[in-house]
Amino acid sequence: MPRKPSAPKSSANSSFRNLKRQFGRRMVEALQKSPTLIDDIERIREAGVRIRLVDGPCRAYYDRKKRTIYIGRWCPRNYKLISIAHEFVHALVKPTVDPVPGKTGRQEFIDRCIEEETEAIVHEIEIVKELIKAGIPVDPKELEWLKRYRRGGRTAIRKALQKTITSTTGEDYPEYYGSWYDEIVPVAQRIP
Repeated sequence: MPRKPSAPKSSANSSFRNLKRQFGRRMVEALQKSPTLIDDIERIREAGVRIRLVDGPCRAYYDRKKRTIYIGRWCPRNYKLISIAHEFVHALVKPTVDPVPGKTGRQEFIDRCIEEETEAIVHEIEIVKELIKAGIPVDPKELEWLKRYRRGGRTAIRKALQKTITSTTGEDYPEYYGSWYDEIVPVAQRIP
């Protein structure tokens, strides 16, 4: 996807001031050590997508209708950083499109969603590498994704996602996306 030229410095500074107010100085200082994440934040801002903290368990998700990335207030700082990058992919790079009743097969939908999730994990791995290079500690779960990627690339990530539990519902990803399909597509219009 072609990139737009960077926004003027004052608009980037404004984005960081807003993030500082919302997430705190330490998180923004860590964020600024990741050039990819800085770019993601700017593209999120340019697209009019909001980032909001929410109470409740540590989780992150993108609400397509509200064009908002939600991140659990009590999540560790580095999880928040990596979640912004992950949800950026769902919001702007590979947004999930609902299945079309009578046209989209259930397995086709699940496979497409797993591919989108793989893209989000691969992107967050780039952030993890930059944070490690900057000397910022990273969660062991994120290090596991990085190790898996180094061993087998996208294929290893995709394979692991087949057994991974979502942070939002506690289902594994194929079950989660299958439920999504079943919610949207009436029984008479489902395709295997």
